[in-house]
Amino acid sequence: MNNVALENLKFSHWMASTPTIDTLALGDLILPGAHNSGVDKKATYAAPGIAHWAACQNNSFYEQMCNGARAIDARVEYHVDSRGVGTFWFQHAGMRSSRSLENLIMQVIRFLEENPDEFVLLDFHELKSGNVDFDHQEFNRFVLTHLGPRVIPSDNRQLNLGQLKQASPVQRVWLAANRHPALDRAWFLPQIEHRWSGIDTTSVDELEHHIARTLQAPPSGSMPWSLSATSYSIANGPVDIKEHLNRWFDSESGKWVFDCSIINADFYEESRLVRNCRAANIIKAQRRTI
Repeated sequence: MNNVALENLKFSHWMASTPTIDTLALGDLILPGAHNSGVDKKATYAAPGIAHWAACQNNSFYEQMCNGARAIDARVEYHVDSRGVGTFWFQHAGMRSSRSLENLIMQVIRFLEENPDEFVLLDFHELKSGNVDFDHQEFNRFVLTHLGPRVIPSDNRQLNLGQLKQASPVQRVWLAANRHPALDRAWFLPQIEHRWSGIDTTSVDELEHHIARTLQAPPSGSMPWSLSATSYSIANGPVDIKEHLNRWFDSESGKWVFDCSIINADFYEESRLVRNCRAANIIKAQRRTI
């Protein structure tokens, strides 16, 4: 029955359709993550061919969430154009895409209007200066003005999903970013710790060793942390490693998934990552009741 439920699962509302996990809080959840979410194959770039080297996802933010991603790895650069208009753009290693912070916010709102009991973590892992210094004050204003009613207060991060639903019918977004005086701590959680191999061109073997080392002593505490499960090659750019993701994070035959918090992957929807995270969350919640 569990396998049938997983196969028939609609990823757009996998959390709401799994009430068992309502006993889990943010720091307990095992979330499928979209690595470098703002650089995807459907975006446009400054020159032809850049997508081959930069794009880590197939689809836009909205489609990523509809396909089950619940941790959005956001890397933003601030740029002011010749008219003096500032825009927060998404980038990967300095390669800027046509996705903007406004795109992200509009698509998060659309997604939550359609799926009001899903939860999304916006992990602003990088806030970089472009042709001017990063404007944290404007970033804070922009995000809270447009997402404000949907943002979960920092003080509520210990509440489980069921309690968060009782607390508010619309607060479904966690925000996380590096501490800065201009970012309102009432709404922004501390920066999410990312565990990366440290190798720009990480092979699959190097990645497997990195994951094994990390999960021997994973970070602890009430905050989530992000495991980089990505491979990159000089010839092909971000590598599709779905077969490895399926094997490494299988909830039935493997144990790695249960030691994870956020599994940050490229082209994640081509794998069984969402299914495996959901199944692992169910098992984790059930173990708590035994």
